[in-house]
Amino acid sequence: MAITTTSSLPAPVQQSFSYKLLAVATPSLIHTIAATRKIMPRNGGKTMRFRRYNPLSTAKVPLGNSGVTPAAQNLTALDIDATISFYGTYVAINEQVTLQNQDPVLNEAAKRLGVSLRQTEDELTRDMLAATAAFVNCIQGSNGDNPTEITFEDVTNAVSTLVTANAQTITSGVEGSLQFGTSPVRDAFFALASTEIIPDLEQCSGFVSKNNYPSSKNESLPSEWGSISNLRFMVSSIGSIARASSMNGADVRRVICVGMDAYAVVEQDGYSASFIYTPPYLTGPLALNCYAGWKAAMCPRILNDAWILSLNCTPA
Repeated sequence: MAITTTSSLPAPVQQSFSYKLLAVATPSLIHTIAATRKIMPRNGGKTMRFRRYNPLSTAKVPLGNSGVTPAAQNLTALDIDATISFYGTYVAINEQVTLQNQDPVLNEAAKRLGVSLRQTEDELTRDMLAATAAFVNCIQGSNGDNPTEITFEDVTNAVSTLVTANAQTITSGVEGSLQFGTSPVRDAFFALASTEIIPDLEQCSGFVSKNNYPSSKNESLPSEWGSISNLRFMVSSIGSIARASSMNGADVRRVICVGMDAYAVVEQDGYSASFIYTPPYLTGPLALNCYAGWKAAMCPRILNDAWILSLNCTPA
């Protein structure tokens, strides 16, 4: 008996489309968390100038009764310029794609472009921070490399360097509670690191997971992994790493430790995030394609190198 099967008479469409789209891998954007946000005014040029007045010397000599006026001090300042640059990208979509596809292509394109914009901003800021002149190599570890793996002693050395430079902490401490397994959290600087450092953090003496904070729901950020001493670690898959650059050829992870007002991200007024959609009827005589894209004008800038520190380490 002859039986008609799908091999001899295939179905018109041998697939079923799931209307719930798959999740897209999106990194945590951590490098602008501690940035001071500044807006460049319209019609104000392309460069924003920051000024810091230098400290005055102390006056420890008594004035006495001679009536002689001591010499005046000079008031000096340091100017730091941030020059805006323009960035952007787009996708071109044929009209037949939006006409025939079952999934909302334009909606997804808008979401992906939004991530592209903010990830561009994050990576530009990461690269700027990694170029800071101040760095400390971990030396207290036992892996025999230079730098070594991260240790509690290296963390406290980095914290001491920032505090000595009069950097201000970003977060206030979290008081201890009677909850089982919790630990108080100190006033802290932010440490921005790659997710590849997680195994070493978990083994480091003094590490406190954010789940062991007295009130982790209110006192931690989504990208936060935990704290050591006065550093709270934010991790991302796009954290700064110098591949194969240690003494033994291992990857060097740059843990960017930052204090309050250490760096800024300058955005153009009205141009920090512009989404642009061009419908098909505006793209040519046959209206074949549409375009979607983003443009932005921004500039990340270090404001004080002494308040940023790259703590360099290698895998244990």
